Amino acid sequence: MLIGTFACQDINVRNVVVSMFLQENCPDIVITSLHQKNCTSQSTRNNSYYLNKTDCIPKCLPFPNENLTLDCNINPNICLPGYQCEKRCGSEEPLGQYSCNSDDDCINIPHSNCLDFCVLSTISAGVHCMAYHLNTPEFADNYFTAEKFKPECDDNGEWVAKQCKGGVNGRCMCYSATGVRLFGEALYSNAENMTCACSRRRNDLESSGRTMVTLHCDSMGNYEPLQCDTEKNICWCAESKTGKLTSPVVPEVAKIKLPCYNTSSVGSQYLRQCESKKFAQSQITTKLKTHGAKYIRTDSLLCDADGSYGAYSISSGMAYCVWRDNSKIENWYSNVDSDIGNLNCKNLRSSSRKNYKSFEVSQ
Repeated sequence: MLIGTFACQDINVRNVVVSMFLQENCPDIVITSLHQKNCTSQSTRNNSYYLNKTDCIPKCLPFPNENLTLDCNINPNICLPGYQCEKRCGSEEPLGQYSCNSDDDCINIPHSNCLDFCVLSTISAGVHCMAYHLNTPEFADNYFTAEKFKPECDDNGEWVAKQCKGGVNGRCMCYSATGVRLFGEALYSNAENMTCACSRRRNDLESSGRTMVTLHCDSMGNYEPLQCDTEKNICWCAESKTGKLTSPVVPEVAKIKLPCYNTSSVGSQYLRQCESKKFAQSQITTKLKTHGAKYIRTDSLLCDADGSYGAYSISSGMAYCVWRDNSKIENWYSNVDSDIGNLNCKNLRSSSRKNYKSFEVSQ
């Protein structure tokens, strides 16, 4: 067991019941610094391990080989990482896909009531990070990336920002805490200083409701030296891997005084082409709304985290694959409502071979 110290009262638990148990039954100091990564490293082809933090001393425990369907009505924390307590129709397996709010939702299923069960945890973007490490048939050999690749999870079961696959000849990419692919990637051999901190921060801000996030990330998802918040009209210098301030915060007009300002790479305007257009659209929309406009139609504009144009552009109900300067990639487009999910513009951009599953239209 790895050695370290932490106060029992500071253990990050998900439920007040577990927290009270720890405070009442654990000693003041517990000697351990065990993390989920340590447990994952013990996994074999037949057994995977998770970090159990519901006892006084955290430990690595194996996932059960059968699908977990425990009743979690009394204590939701009985669910293992990768599972969550949800209401489902049924009293035993199989629970199927029948979610419910009350017994009335289960009337078409014989001998079934709406009960609380531990079920595989899904999120809007895919599957809970720890679900890829379960010993269940659904995830034993997952197709998600490579044959033996499973995402690295933190101690809370969330995705680590930097995920690598393919070994020393592979690549590293940026992900959100819920498994959404973000801007930023690099060859494994060049990714030692890659943190994805900027891409993760941008995603967090956008997820919180910010419509115009102007942090600039480099190709690895790290912070560029000069950062500005255009909505607040402020700028500062940032450390690449963490984003920590390395200068005072100044008004945007004074950014040329910052030590990280570079005329050749920044110029007189911080916002880049895609961001400038998007910012202008947002300003016009805001003004029209203040003057009573109820319906304002503008083409959706998607910008990458470095300020360039995103992999596809949406206009008049159609989605087009585009290069970084917003020029269309010939013959690659789809209908937004029905087919955009199959338009693989990011892969098309990164490869000179147009052999990916998509909608290539003959002209």
